[in-house]
Amino acid sequence: MVWLFRVPCLPCVILILLIQEGHSQKRCLDEEPPLYSKEDNVHVVVGASLEKMLVEPAVGKLVQFLNSYCGNCRRFAKTFSKMAVDLQKWNRVLRIYAVDCARLENVELCRDFRITQTPTIRYFPSKFQRIRHGTGTDIETKIPSEIVDQLIESLSGNDYSESKGLKPIFDPIEPDNKLNDIFAQFDNKVSYIFLVHPVDIGIETILNMLPYPDVGVRIIKDAEMFANFGLKPCKQKVALLNKSGKAQLIKPIGESSSAYVESVAGLLHQNGHTSMPTLSPAEPEYNLSEGYDAFIVDYVQNSTKVLFQADLEQAIYQLLHVEIPKTAFISGFKFKALRHIIRLFRRFNVLNRDGRRMLNSLVNHLFEVTEITGEEFRNVVDDLQTRLDPIFAEQQYVGCLGSAPHTRRFSCSLWTLFHYITVLAAQMKVYPPSSVTIGLYGLAKFFYDCKDSSMYFIKLAKRRDIAKVKSHDEEILWLWEAHNEVNEKLAGDASGDPRFPKVQFPERKHCPDCYNTDSGEFDRDEVLKYLKRVYDLSYLSGDEERHSRKANNCKPKKKTHLVK
Repeated sequence: MVWLFRVPCLPCVILILLIQEGHSQKRCLDEEPPLYSKEDNVHVVVGASLEKMLVEPAVGKLVQFLNSYCGNCRRFAKTFSKMAVDLQKWNRVLRIYAVDCARLENVELCRDFRITQTPTIRYFPSKFQRIRHGTGTDIETKIPSEIVDQLIESLSGNDYSESKGLKPIFDPIEPDNKLNDIFAQFDNKVSYIFLVHPVDIGIETILNMLPYPDVGVRIIKDAEMFANFGLKPCKQKVALLNKSGKAQLIKPIGESSSAYVESVAGLLHQNGHTSMPTLSPAEPEYNLSEGYDAFIVDYVQNSTKVLFQADLEQAIYQLLHVEIPKTAFISGFKFKALRHIIRLFRRFNVLNRDGRRMLNSLVNHLFEVTEITGEEFRNVVDDLQTRLDPIFAEQQYVGCLGSAPHTRRFSCSLWTLFHYITVLAAQMKVYPPSSVTIGLYGLAKFFYDCKDSSMYFIKLAKRRDIAKVKSHDEEILWLWEAHNEVNEKLAGDASGDPRFPKVQFPERKHCPDCYNTDSGEFDRDEVLKYLKRVYDLSYLSGDEERHSRKANNCKPKKKTHLVK
């Protein structure tokens, strides 16, 4: 959302100077800290590096494909991190990776894996050969205990023949196996054999005992087989045997893998055996850089809000270079939606002159074909840009910059862009009413892989009869009400920006007339005037001189991409 620009002269000058400085000293968007780190037992991979990791033999791979600007991905990050830290004990047989599909470098990767919604969690077995065409097995649940259950099943079926070091053995012992034979299966490198019954608890116990390299775990399918080792089968569920066959005294508190492991771990520690080191969950440290970013965030929060050209450009840049190219194949209704979206961007252009030329050529190309792949679309965009002067110069959010990593940014700029276009469409009247909101609907349905947000907006659009908007003014208000509904839904959400909480806009302090004096409800007529004013075409200007004359006579000498 945006507000009318009224600032004192000194802050105005400082802001302009810092924006100019940011052109040369800006922090690259892809330099933001990732949602995960090695401290979370999650390896963040970029582009082709995932291929090398997936072909690593003898370990299973759990990969989360995410979008760092998606609220549902950010909400899930804490849960996934906690689970990944706990699964560090399985590191001998499992690697955990994260791929951010919002990054430019990962577009091809996410497209090749057919990632259509995020977060997507996918498991790849140890004997993995191909990375193309969506291979791997999707884990549909996002509940940690259910993910772990599926991993247990998958890891127990892995091929560990190429594993270095001791290999886990998931097959139950044979009736004729002697204790010496079992030690030999572990190359006689373990000090104890841990026999576990029944099978399901035994499989999980094998994994949970991996941090203890001095113990080899074997499963006993039939409890009567405990007698083969001089034990009483009627009372036996577990047994820890040394090389001489002597049973060690362990007393599990309960019949579960965790209880069994805890009992064995206690005895091992008493006897001087240690486990592999484990991780403790760590909160990522991140602060906005001093100067440019910090000033902008403070300014936007504490001053009457402004709308920047940079935010509008970033929305289009992300769509043209990342979101649309991630789509594997675009045809049918999806292709029609793409044509419509690009035509809207051309008609209501927010880019520079070369940006308009690029969009013109892109529209022409889309009317010469009836379908296109995401890769072909990206190639066309890149080819057109190489023939023109720079179009997307800043690569930096300003009005939509968040105070915390990954907050606001693209989602904020997307709302801002379409609010702006609805007002522009009402002024120009070149397209029928609802053309802009229908474009946003097509974008959310086909090219926005944040699953929760996309599905919610689609349902919202149908419930609010998006196709029945009869006038341009209704379209402006339709989008405003839809945005406020989403804000209400996300108010107080953990994925939000702590310094920019989700509220109903416009706030009373920015538009007192927008509120009915008696009821306190919004006055729709006044809200419409407000939206038309703050998103007016005349405010979209890179001409600093014209801008500064309207900002309390501030007179900076250079230009900035600023929209009042």
